[in-house]
Amino acid sequence: MTAWYLLHCKARQEARARVHVENQGYTTSLPQVKLQKVLRGKRTSCIEPLFPNYLFVQLNEKTANFNALRSTRGVNGFVRFGGVPATVPSAVMEHILAIEQQHLQETSTKQTFPAGAKVEIIEGPFSGLQAIYEIAKGEERCMVLLDMLGKQQRIEIEERSIRTSCNA
Repeated sequence: MTAWYLLHCKARQEARARVHVENQGYTTSLPQVKLQKVLRGKRTSCIEPLFPNYLFVQLNEKTANFNALRSTRGVNGFVRFGGVPATVPSAVMEHILAIEQQHLQETSTKQTFPAGAKVEIIEGPFSGLQAIYEIAKGEERCMVLLDMLGKQQRIEIEERSIRTSCNA
């Protein structure tokens, strides 16, 4: 019978632990999220684990070598309750695997707009207004033309805060 277990990893070594556990033939899950951080005064986007220092691993409790996994590079040991490695309920794992799959889809299908496309601003101070997409500015931001006071104003906003206009 296979079940999901939770490995406690050494600080910031989840990816290393994942590689070494997968090299032993086990299935793992390391859900990640994309965050905006300020590093050295510059805003950057980075991908970090949703559960820092933890790695989910699917094991057959009759054939798995728990001692070898506990001794794997980057791993501190299993999360235990009463001295027994704790299993993660299947309903919880289904939700976690769905989050991981959603993150993979979001990172692989970034929406880009052609120059001159009509867009709607969906968040921020200009929410609900129509604009014209001009150009991408870096990975996360873009320039749009907004009609204000009878004149087109060029503003820079995050690309995630716009969508294709329904009035296009």
